[in-house]
Amino acid sequence: MTTLKMRYILLSAALLIIWGCGYTLVTKADRPFTSIRLGKIINTTSTPKLQDMLYEALAAEFLKRGVTISDNAPYTLEGRIYYYQLFAVAAKNTYASEYEVAVNGMFKLKDKNDNVTKEIKDISSPFIQSFESQEYVNSIIASKERQNEAAMQSLAAYLVYELMFSLKEPSPK
Repeated sequence: MTTLKMRYILLSAALLIIWGCGYTLVTKADRPFTSIRLGKIINTTSTPKLQDMLYEALAAEFLKRGVTISDNAPYTLEGRIYYYQLFAVAAKNTYASEYEVAVNGMFKLKDKNDNVTKEIKDISSPFIQSFESQEYVNSIIASKERQNEAAMQSLAAYLVYELMFSLKEPSPK
């Protein structure tokens, strides 16, 4: 077999494998919306500032995916963080040495007429956020704050993914 035929066969095989695995390119035309308004995010847990962290994480995640944040957007995202728990998962000398953060929320995507387009009733941070404590309380608090932000970022990424790939209808004009 000539090298040219072999190249065609390898290229064809590679394209069939990639095409058969479900990989597709997502263009601007494929997005269900190009702008969104971030409405009120309520934090009903006893942990302060989670709503602010999630708001910032959502804005950053939408912008990464090419969706602008606008007060005149056709859709509004609102939500509530209702569960937050910090678990001790490992101990060292009878003191907790490693912790895990778990967070859950519920969200609604509404159109301009305030109709619910998509409701996600129970979404959680899909990744376990864990950190080790140090000897000093200040480092434990700083580590906890960083991991809370990481938990909100993973929650935001998962939420944006759900919204971008589960909506079928194009955005209203």
